[in-house]
Amino acid sequence: MNATQVEVTCISKKEEAHYTKENPVVTTMELEVPYDINSIYYKLSGGTNFELRTCNQAAADMFTIGKKYMVVIKPVEEK
Repeated sequence: MNATQVEVTCISKKEEAHYTKENPVVTTMELEVPYDINSIYYKLSGGTNFELRTCNQAAADMFTIGKKYMVVIKPVEEK
């Protein structure tokens, strides 16, 4: 199966009230392909920002502003 990966930086993290008692907070992280014309990821993407939202506090806690992350994108195999 083919996949692509890209290195991103967490550039913002915002918490908001959520509507359930089990998950009272929803966190939105903005991820960016860093602007570096020498980076293979920038050359392949042309620059990209996207948001990741979660009400899973453990998942949100793994993100830190300024830290880099690897995102892997691949097709989902249909059953």
